Amino acid sequence: MLRTFVSGALRSVCRAPPAFAVQQTQRACFSQLIKVSFPAQNRNNLLPANSLTPAGSPMLLPLSSPALSALPTRSVTKFSLIKGKRKSVKAVIKRFKRLDWGAWIRTHTGRHKKMFKKSMELRRRLRQHVFTNATQSWLLDKMVTSYWRRPKHYIDDPYAPYHKRDEYFATKSKSFKV
Repeated sequence: MLRTFVSGALRSVCRAPPAFAVQQTQRACFSQLIKVSFPAQNRNNLLPANSLTPAGSPMLLPLSSPALSALPTRSVTKFSLIKGKRKSVKAVIKRFKRLDWGAWIRTHTGRHKKMFKKSMELRRRLRQHVFTNATQSWLLDKMVTSYWRRPKHYIDDPYAPYHKRDEYFATKSKSFKV
């Protein structure tokens, strides 16, 4: 996907008319953006060349395209600017639900789209939730803060029967002996 954005941005840059009459012989293309060789007198100066340089000297061209600057990021904010604390990724909180024993569940993608085409069996399966695997659960745990990893207790919680997993030793709730 990134390759598509970069190639589209480079195509639009290469087809753009030159900004100044001085640069009519030099056009912005892929080879100039990647390979930049500085002359001997400018080897120590790594700043981009001035836009009014003669056509024969090399020039660094900025990649400022709306397609490149609008890429989605799903990374964790390690330090917020105000308090310096980690932040949760809001997309995880919206799309996933964490059960008390550590598993994450999500709904099927496209479960409401083109329902007239789908059979009754498929509609029933799309209403059900899907567990994430261990790698995805580990990643989602890293993407949220400890507040979202703690058990939550809601009134009339529809997920209440799924918060316990007593058939396995690792997730079994402790019983009290009297």
